[in-house]
This record gives sequence, C-alpha cells and structure tokens, in this order.
Amino acid sequence: MIKAPVRALTFDLDFTLWDLEGVLHRAEALQYDYLVRHYPEVGRRFTKETLPALRWEIYQQRKDLRYNVTELRKELLRQIAADCGYDETMVEGAFQVFLDARHDVKLYDDAVPLLQRLRGRYVLGVITNGNADVSRLGIGEFFDFTLSPMDVGAAKPDRIIFEAACHRAGYEPEEIIHIGDDPEADVIGAANYGMVPVWLNRLDSDWPQAMDQPPCIELSSLTQIDQLLEEA
Repeated sequence: MIKAPVRALTFDLDFTLWDLEGVLHRAEALQYDYLVRHYPEVGRRFTKETLPALRWEIYQQRKDLRYNVTELRKELLRQIAADCGYDETMVEGAFQVFLDARHDVKLYDDAVPLLQRLRGRYVLGVITNGNADVSRLGIGEFFDFTLSPMDVGAAKPDRIIFEAACHRAGYEPEEIIHIGDDPEADVIGAANYGMVPVWLNRLDSDWPQAMDQPPCIELSSLTQIDQLLEEA
C-alpha cells in the first residue's frame, strides 16, 4: 500500500483528532440563547429549529459561500439582524458565542502523544472542511500548515484541496499519508489524488455500501500510526 518513503502526514480534524459529537448542536443552541437574551426580537421572529433551514437556503442561493462556513453562518446572522432591525454588532457577538462553543471539544487521548512523536520527523498538515482553529486548541505548534475550503475554494473530496496540501508539504502525493474518519471526504478524496489514505475507523463501522472502497489502510486508533510508519 505504501510504495514510497513517507515524508509527510496530513490530518482531518473533527472525529479524527477530537470528538465532535453534539458539539455543533450545543454551539448553535448557545448562540440562539445569546440572541434571545440580547436581541429579543430574534426570539419573537425565529425559533431555534428554523435557523438551520434558513442557513441551507442561503447555502443554495449563494455559491460564493459554499466553501466558507464562517461567512455562511455570518450571512445567516446578517439576514436575521436586518429582519429584526439590529445592526452588525449582533452578527459578530453571536458568531463569537458559536465559535467559542465550537472549539469546546475533547481531544482524543491518542492525538497529542502521536503529534508529539511525529513533530520534527515529518511535515505535518491539516486538511479540514470546517472552520476549527488548531491554535485555539493548543495543538497548532505541531502543524506546518493548515488548509480549509476557505483557503482554496474547494472542499474534500475535491482534488484541488489535496493538491494544495501536497504543494504546501513540498512532496509528491505518494509520499504523503492522509488520515481521516470520513470514507468519502478523506479516504476517497486522498486516494483519487494519489496520496496514501488511512481510514481512521474508531467505531468499527462498515464501509458505506453506496461507495466503492479504494485501496486504503484501516486503523482503529492513532496509536497504530507508529507501527504503520515503521513498516513503511
């Protein structure tokens, strides 16, 4: 499976380095509670349940925001503010409440020890479809670069973001291992660009029947990366 010397490793974030279960739902709930407390007209006009549907409408209408989840969420807040007669200060304050809660995650126990072992031995990068900031979680020092759709105008599994990662790392695709939990975004995306895909299957899930599974390395824990690199 690994046919060339490994020079770099790239990582997905959510459900790869930390558990995101329930985090976004809680962040959106806290944001709505903030809006209702400080901008009561929002509570009179909108319910917590209607906001995701409104965000989806904006996503469908605004192609320029499809690869920028931060601006998509802010645009939703701008429209709500305008409908309720509030100014831009509502947008920034409410978004910060969401963003703070979005970063209230628990790193998996195997994440930091692995990054500590790899730092200095390999080029390390992040390829994420979200807007999490590794620096806010105290692990930014481990990475040489981070890439998100906001940087390149494309999201995993599009080859553009994997190509950009290879350029940032300075190595050929076959010299780079990409590790992630999502079969399509991470495994298929990395495989299609020629990188070495590692499916981090922490929950021992079955591969989705609707997708053809490319050749990949399946691991249940990041602790297994060390052995993988020793055998490469």
